[in-house]
Amino acid sequence: MKLIVILFLVVSLLSGCSSDLKSQRQIEEEQIYLSEMNYLVESYVPLSKQMKQKKYPDTWIENLYFESTKYKVKINTSALEKRNMSATIAIKEILNIYEEGREKVFFFKNGLIFRIVYTEPVMPPDSPSYPGDYGLRFDFKNGKLETLGCYFQQKPCQEMIHLDPSGEVVKVTKEKAQCTKGCGHLVPYRIPGYYKIADHKVRVRKEPSVKSEIVAELNKDTPVEVIADSEVFEEIFPHYGTWGKVRLEDGREGYVYGAFLRAPGEIDVVSIREKAGEWKKKNGWKEK
Repeated sequence: MKLIVILFLVVSLLSGCSSDLKSQRQIEEEQIYLSEMNYLVESYVPLSKQMKQKKYPDTWIENLYFESTKYKVKINTSALEKRNMSATIAIKEILNIYEEGREKVFFFKNGLIFRIVYTEPVMPPDSPSYPGDYGLRFDFKNGKLETLGCYFQQKPCQEMIHLDPSGEVVKVTKEKAQCTKGCGHLVPYRIPGYYKIADHKVRVRKEPSVKSEIVAELNKDTPVEVIADSEVFEEIFPHYGTWGKVRLEDGREGYVYGAFLRAPGEIDVVSIREKAGEWKKKNGWKEK
């Protein structure tokens, strides 16, 4: 009888240890060590499992990739001295002879986000292709959004919105240059997860095309579940991106254009622009 009790206790201890080890292993697998990676995860950047798990040293220099099956959507992260890091989501355009693609680039300094830009190849007649900013650009101070502006070929255009650390608009300034390509989002890929509708009266389509049948029309901030990325790119001025396959709260499925979906950590550009509009009215802003 004593032997049975001892065996029971040993088995219990071993199973308890095994359970504890399993729990610990799960915690370690789910833990994200770098604040930069946390920011990217909250922004729904499709990081690989290896990127999330590894504890990178300050001197880490390495390239890691996440490849989509069709469009080679690439994640490229590299850490330089003093924990400066960048992460790039790139669309490699098959028909471009310079093999340059549109990119969304996140820049970090000392663990904090300090800039998000969209770039694309600019091909002047007298020199090879080089990347130039276009569309929206976000600049941060101490990890807080400070300015939201429009850029074309690395120069500001249209207007610049200035915010305080609490996110309130404190000033809107005019730029001399106009944005010849508009001022929109670049959305190369939408990973599965829960999003909010980013704009007003956003249409859900039966197929991933602006010409497809409308399934529903959703108000801003309506929650939706993205179940897959369609890997179908389309330019809907001034945006450029893929369509996300979504499941609505009533169970229906359809497609929402990626620029009209907002991940939990992404900036609410529509709300900021609405606040900027109120600021302009109060301060006698005159449109050109």
